[in-house]
Amino acid sequence: MKVILKDLSKHFGNVKAVNNLNLEINDGEFIALLGPSGCGKTTTLLTVAGLYKPTRGYIYFNDRIVNEVSPKDRKIGMVFQSYALYPHMTVFDNITFPLKLKKTPREDRKRKALDVARLVHIEGLLNRKPAQLSGGQQQRVALCRALIKEPEILLLDEPLSNLDAKLRAAMRSELKRLQKDLSITTIFVTHDQVEAMTMADRVAVMNEGVLQQFSNPDELYNYPKSLFVAGFIGSPSINLIDVSLARSNGKFFLKGKGVQIELPREISSRVESNSLSPQLVFGIRPEHITVNQKKEGIKAEVYVVEPLGRENLVTIKTSDISLKVLTSPTLKIGPEEKVWIDFNLDKIMLFDKETGRSLLLR
Repeated sequence: MKVILKDLSKHFGNVKAVNNLNLEINDGEFIALLGPSGCGKTTTLLTVAGLYKPTRGYIYFNDRIVNEVSPKDRKIGMVFQSYALYPHMTVFDNITFPLKLKKTPREDRKRKALDVARLVHIEGLLNRKPAQLSGGQQQRVALCRALIKEPEILLLDEPLSNLDAKLRAAMRSELKRLQKDLSITTIFVTHDQVEAMTMADRVAVMNEGVLQQFSNPDELYNYPKSLFVAGFIGSPSINLIDVSLARSNGKFFLKGKGVQIELPREISSRVESNSLSPQLVFGIRPEHITVNQKKEGIKAEVYVVEPLGRENLVTIKTSDISLKVLTSPTLKIGPEEKVWIDFNLDKIMLFDKETGRSLLLR
């Protein structure tokens, strides 16, 4: 099922929870709605589900406008953050409850319950009550209840947020595999960028009800269109430094606290043509900064070293700024030690300070 949101807005009084949202989700695609609390992602999901009516705009399922279609007639399956299982019912009865409301014969309910339970490996739990299940098992039951209706669209509202870190990682893999096997168009709401980036084919980043970027994970990480997206995507987060653009002897330089960088000709010409102001924000991800002890580059001092196993996260201070850098554990450095840093200029990002717009994307 293809889903199109055209000029979609949802207002609550003066609050614009979703403002003029345009998305086109392909049949069988797994997309994530990502953003901080209050960005409008859950409101968007509930509007697609039919639980909220749009203030303006249209929702299309394929070529059909469904604004006035009842939720029960939209052929959707939904999994909530709280799972919403009936505590007095067995797993079997929870899963088959939507079919019971439709007066589906018990034998058919039993067959379908076994089919969906096998998909998520809980066929041995059908006689238990929710209180006898772990969080991960309850999440799988809620997923089965959504799938047993054979939906054409699957809506997931932060279904993994109540799980511990190890189980959450395992369920990410399970959900992604299941979605690909069933080829169900899926909209997944999360505030966790790792979930969005690892699971979704494309990610819609939202902030204050407005779509910031809708791209695949690689484009979001390497080619963010705005300062907000650059800062929100990535762990550890990107280094952002206020700089000014200066020209001297035909060359362009970025000048800021503790940094002065000569820009390559290709980058400088693009910045000059796109920039409305000399005040910019310079962005560089931690893995694109190199540290050496050979006195090559910008002089700095190690503030703290955080071992992460296969790499170290090092906080380095130079003048009035601090930078996060990922280094190899083989580089033996410690707090207060003098080091030198260099930037991979092929990986830098530059943003207009006033508008937040990327200056390097064509």
